[in-house]
Amino acid sequence: MVGLRAFVVVGPGRSGTSTITRGLMALGIALGDRLKPALRKNAKGFFEDLDLLEVNYEAHRRLGLARNGSSVAWLDDARWAAAELGDLETRAVDLIRGRFGQEALWGFKCGGVLRILPFWERVMERLGHEPSYIVAIRNPVSAARSRERLDPVRGRQEKSDLEFLAQIVPYFPRVLARPFAIADYDAVMSDPKGELHRVARTLGLARTADMERDIAAFAGEFVAGDLRHNRATEAELAQSPDVCPLTRDAYRWLLRLGREEVIPDDAGFRRDWARIETAFSDMGPALRVIDELEVQLRRKGRGFGGWARTILQHTPTRATLSGWVAGRARRPKRA
Repeated sequence: MVGLRAFVVVGPGRSGTSTITRGLMALGIALGDRLKPALRKNAKGFFEDLDLLEVNYEAHRRLGLARNGSSVAWLDDARWAAAELGDLETRAVDLIRGRFGQEALWGFKCGGVLRILPFWERVMERLGHEPSYIVAIRNPVSAARSRERLDPVRGRQEKSDLEFLAQIVPYFPRVLARPFAIADYDAVMSDPKGELHRVARTLGLARTADMERDIAAFAGEFVAGDLRHNRATEAELAQSPDVCPLTRDAYRWLLRLGREEVIPDDAGFRRDWARIETAFSDMGPALRVIDELEVQLRRKGRGFGGWARTILQHTPTRATLSGWVAGRARRPKRA
């Protein structure tokens, strides 16, 4: 039946969500034709639908979260009740029907979807679509180093680890209740063909000749060494005194799930994940203060170097600029 399966890429920032979303195209999943253009921050593209991205940003704003994913506070029932998201749900439903109504398999990725998953699941319920999740993960030490290149404040290991927890922990049980696959960025970079085949098998996607051709192109043309600037080892993760123990434990469980060393119903996993979730939620008051202090820090300014780095990373690549120029040149002149 047309238009009943949605494939949603989720995961913390700097964990390869864009690369993995590009991989979905090789599996025959439609992403639409209004994608966010490449920037220096992601030189090969974000693969995010521009209109759904705006909905996602607005949902974050109404919930009191920073659109860039830096907020770490726990979302309690009061925040959800005050957000009044009904009109945004309707907007998302209309956008998806208009863009993907004729697609048998469609998907999307926006930063922070797992952070506000109840909103997106209500959208899917109204559409009558069954969501499947692809959870992108990455060694937290590597993620922090990657983020530090863009933003020294958020790139501190301690802050990066809190963002990891905020993006993953609160609603991960909802992911477990749906079809899902976990893709570790380092594994995708090391064996792109094998990882895409595993994701396809896990999500019940039939292998076809077209899929095999597109997977080969993804592995041979898109995945390249310059996509990965940092690769921390599991030993570094274990030995770093700066890594949050909750983040380390959560990542290790996700890695084992992705490697199929444990199943979602494993009693040890369920018990320990509940411990991680409880411990993180108990940090709620401190997390709110961290968000407030970061807002104050941003308002006071972080120096010319920090702003210059951010502006540089968010400028278009040469290829993107060339595409814009070519597009304008092709436009018919007004009479």
